[in-house]
Amino acid sequence: MAALAPAYVPRRPTETVLYGLVRENLESFLAYAREHYEGGLPRYVEAELRAYLDCGVFACGFTRCHCDSCGHDLLVAFSCKGRSLCPSCCGRRMANIAAHLVDRVLPDVPVRQYVLSLPYELRKLAAFKADVLTALGRIFVEAIFARYRALAQREGLEDAQCGAVTFVQRFGSLNLNVHFHVLVLDGVVTRDPDRRVLFHPAAAPTPVELEALVERVMNRSVAWLRRHGHVQDTPLEERSNEPPAQTALDACADIAMGRGTLATLSNDDDGSKDDDREARPEGLVGAVERDGFNVHAGVRIEAGDHLGRERLARYGARPPLSLERLRRLPGGRVAYRLKYVRRGRGKYRIMSAMEFMARLSAIIAPPRYPLVRYSGVLGPHSSWRRDVVPSPPETAPACPRAPTSPPVSSAAKPVTGPITHPSSARPEAAAPTAGKVESAAPAGVSSTKAGPAALPIFTLRGKVIALAPNVLAVSHWERLLGGAIYAASPRVDWPTLLRRTFDVDVLQCPKCHGRLRVLAVISEREPVRQILAHLGLPTEAPPVARARDPTDDAQDAEPSDQLEFQLA
Repeated sequence: MAALAPAYVPRRPTETVLYGLVRENLESFLAYAREHYEGGLPRYVEAELRAYLDCGVFACGFTRCHCDSCGHDLLVAFSCKGRSLCPSCCGRRMANIAAHLVDRVLPDVPVRQYVLSLPYELRKLAAFKADVLTALGRIFVEAIFARYRALAQREGLEDAQCGAVTFVQRFGSLNLNVHFHVLVLDGVVTRDPDRRVLFHPAAAPTPVELEALVERVMNRSVAWLRRHGHVQDTPLEERSNEPPAQTALDACADIAMGRGTLATLSNDDDGSKDDDREARPEGLVGAVERDGFNVHAGVRIEAGDHLGRERLARYGARPPLSLERLRRLPGGRVAYRLKYVRRGRGKYRIMSAMEFMARLSAIIAPPRYPLVRYSGVLGPHSSWRRDVVPSPPETAPACPRAPTSPPVSSAAKPVTGPITHPSSARPEAAAPTAGKVESAAPAGVSSTKAGPAALPIFTLRGKVIALAPNVLAVSHWERLLGGAIYAASPRVDWPTLLRRTFDVDVLQCPKCHGRLRVLAVISEREPVRQILAHLGLPTEAPPVARARDPTDDAQDAEPSDQLEFQLA
């Protein structure tokens, strides 16, 4: 059997800081949770942590690809397919979702990103209560749609529809911070008398409009929470003084929601730079806040910027953890570089190994918690969806798509493998039009102060775009190499996704440039051991360290370290 193809460099998860920390502390962490909390941690948390230790390890099984021309072989290790912890699998998921959205869901129209950050008191509730998370996301999307429908009604457009894709993010810089990234079609969709689907772009929201939006979201959210018993209206003297029983996951969430210990390391040799990109702006343009509810809507992708839309979708579906920002310090401590640094605070979050494991456990998404949700005309059951979503050129009718003039009458208005992911790109790092921040209100938009329950006046802007038949643009199709790397299904196969993301054709034989084919999927222990022994690769997965008393590490740790679950 030939050796591994030189063009294929498998990732080495066992050599990363994250793998070492999980392997050395998993059993101790689980044993401590079982000993101090009834029932220990939920099964889905333990399952995701254990599955990560098998991800990308050849001793746990692999797929064998073979070249019939020269006999060359390529091995692809199994992945854990996790969606909350494994950087590689989360990176694959990020690239897969973005490719699917750009190729098969989002039409070539302007897209605006709305971000909703929740008050501190609601983050834990939304993180572990599925009904609360769904209700808050629905209220936010409905408030955004109300803005566009009010705009359309003012312009005399009938039966105006909206569309959005919502990303649920549960993390910040290794902390529990549930918030929503919503990609909204920046305008409304209507039909003309001939039943053609038209898209009417909208003007940028003004600060007054955003204030009305955030107040609407806050009022409806508080009303829903009170109606479903999540907000107590009884006086303090009538409430029970006994705190509710705390579970292990509650303790992990409390740790993950805390700021922890922040410090600046003197031996900063991780390649990072203290430049302006690491500083959070004091006042974000296009952002308003009311009682902890924060809404930002300053990022807009113009029509025709397919790469910008894909990068923005990747930003919404990005992994919660970056290996490049994770460091191991002497004495068993862990440092994670913060994304944003405020003046007077440290650049790193310093943790003990147990606190690090607790933070990881808190950000793992529970099962049956959809992290990507579709609304409006992009919803799976919408009757508009088939006329709005794009289709590839060879399957769509040959009909030119061109802008039309605005109607005059109101009636006429109508097997994955080891894959490392790139750093999560910020929207401003996309194409020139991606991440465009609009600070000034466009002409014609009323800036009159609106009342608490009133929606301000809106104005449509730009040319009306005909969406039917909605065919992928030629420039985008050429970027997909004539459809060779097109996302033909919601689940893009690994070779196609790898070629699309890194421009690497992994199924091309590096010796004869022929095509590799999948020869076998090998998961039985003995064949795996024999093949790996022949190739000179480890035949056993790294052993998981035995459980130990975590307080033993306290003797060698600094006093500021937090080794216990309980925090004062």
